[in-house]
Amino acid sequence: MDTGSRELLDVLGGFVVQVSGPGLRGGSGFFVGRGLVITCAHVVAVSAAGGTQASAERARTTWIGGQAEGMVDALPPLHRGQGLWGYPDLALITLDEPVPDHAWIPLAEHTPGIGQRLYSAGYSTIYESTPRLGVSAVEYEGPLSFGDGRSVLQLKNGELAPGKSGGPLLDLARGEVCGIVTTTRRENLDLGGLALPASAVRAHFPEVWRTNKVPNPLNADIWRLRAALLHESAPGAVLSLREEAALLRAAQRSGLVPAALYWRSVHRDYGEPLGHLRSMADVLREVADAPAMLDGPHPLLRFIQQVTEATAEEDLGPLNDLVGVVAQRLGVSAPPPAAAQASAGTDRVAAISVHLDSRGPDSDHYFLSIWKYPDVTEPPYPVLCEDRPLTLTEAQERFRAVVPAAVGDLAEISSDVLVEFALPTTKLDAVAVDTWYLSQEWAPVSRQYPVVLRVLDRAPETYPSWTMRWRRLHGGQTEGTEATMDWVDCHSDVRPERFYAWLQQRSTLSVLAFPFSPGASERRQVLETALYAGIPVAVWTRAGCTRKCPVRPPDTVMDVGSDGGPSGCAGLGFRDAVRAALDSGGLTDLPKLIMKLRVDAVTAGRPGHCGEKVVLLWDDATRKLPGDGPDLRIPEHTAQGGQSR
Repeated sequence: MDTGSRELLDVLGGFVVQVSGPGLRGGSGFFVGRGLVITCAHVVAVSAAGGTQASAERARTTWIGGQAEGMVDALPPLHRGQGLWGYPDLALITLDEPVPDHAWIPLAEHTPGIGQRLYSAGYSTIYESTPRLGVSAVEYEGPLSFGDGRSVLQLKNGELAPGKSGGPLLDLARGEVCGIVTTTRRENLDLGGLALPASAVRAHFPEVWRTNKVPNPLNADIWRLRAALLHESAPGAVLSLREEAALLRAAQRSGLVPAALYWRSVHRDYGEPLGHLRSMADVLREVADAPAMLDGPHPLLRFIQQVTEATAEEDLGPLNDLVGVVAQRLGVSAPPPAAAQASAGTDRVAAISVHLDSRGPDSDHYFLSIWKYPDVTEPPYPVLCEDRPLTLTEAQERFRAVVPAAVGDLAEISSDVLVEFALPTTKLDAVAVDTWYLSQEWAPVSRQYPVVLRVLDRAPETYPSWTMRWRRLHGGQTEGTEATMDWVDCHSDVRPERFYAWLQQRSTLSVLAFPFSPGASERRQVLETALYAGIPVAVWTRAGCTRKCPVRPPDTVMDVGSDGGPSGCAGLGFRDAVRAALDSGGLTDLPKLIMKLRVDAVTAGRPGHCGEKVVLLWDDATRKLPGDGPDLRIPEHTAQGGQSR
């Protein structure tokens, strides 16, 4: 099959050359460096008396955009008799003069896999008298050895027309040239032929090999070849060069971060990109190669949609209606307009989510999984999922091993990174995750990033209240609907049935604080009852009271804001300090405000500061925890409420 896409040939035409000259047999070649062309020795051969063929001293090369002559260095330089030219049948043409900018493709160090689909490119006259650039698909069937350690590549099921000798054999799965076409098996039939491995250039022209490895313009655009040949739904098949160029220009001007644009375009199960996302061209290459979504639009459509929505209407030009046009070319429906797209340059919140699931309330071993959210409004991606229970020490070691790199990835997307630890209810106060660190013990993660807790085992019947209170915290704007915060009196009798009823009466209550440790056996029911009532946010201290204070009468359930209380009570001191901190921000700023208290506890230089052992539960009811289900839980422990997707 000869692939004749005009845009494909335009790209190849600046890289593959026609080799000619007086008396030369002629054929094809390709750039391997600035002013350096590789071809076959028999392509630059001239006939001599007695059936001897010798390589010419000079040859002419022609490509789209220019032509130039150069000196020939052929191996071997002489051939006698009929049949294949002697090994390695390789020649280098060094062009005389500086030539216009042109591109080249990296030479492969490895041979392709048996049965792999490859593509040969070169000039032939098989269909018309004037040499024409064409591309043929072939299949690699294995090496052909000569018995002295040398071997060539055997190709089948493709037409290697006369004139294509010396042309490149493209491994587009890797974006490399894996061979140099040397001969066909039988002219005018699709029976394949032979090719010299690209590594032969390293053996016979080592300086050329080193030059070839220098980055060049086509390195970033090789995906255009891959797209046109390998992916029916990739840009090379559905975007014109004009549309592609306009799309990349708009993406570069949009202010969007390349890595963030990638994560918002691909399906959540697709995983990491194959290469680094240094530019918008890298992102477009990746989303074009990504598989289509079963439950959403093709990643290429999502990419186009986000770029066009971040572009001013007067600057759209050829991008106007491009989503619909490309969807039609793909044979799918156009996606609806993206809801609440962020404006260009908006820095969204990213998160690291660390799950510590224990066997039971008395277990000291945990199943560890770590996830990253490039955007907390988007699905997460797994970083680590351990299949055996770990001690806390082991879990911290695994945390330090993988999280720094994950945080580095997110830093490319957002400067606003949240770290959350999800634990069973009975472990929320027991595991001091705020002391965990990434690389320096004196710099715990809770003083680097806002650190919050989440709950692994909320009961499903609590979800309506939990969701309502969380949404009120983030969306209540009119009078009477704003979320409120209140405190549990550290001296009160908070029996579960009465406390629960009190919470049920206060539908606006979204943030609960208590100036004591809920991990204490006599106080454990406070947090458990609050969670059952659907409270999404809680603040407490593991320090607790340092003095014995008079206990208030049993009828007192809550401290409703009075400033009374025993002088010097650490609990009331904690309450007053947190209240003061809230004066500098709203309830939705709690993660950052609590982080500031943790930092202030160090700079204060005195014990007993309210930020010393402060804990924040920040349990987003609209963002269910990932990976929670039977496959990640051992049989002995079943949560009261799943968080499955």
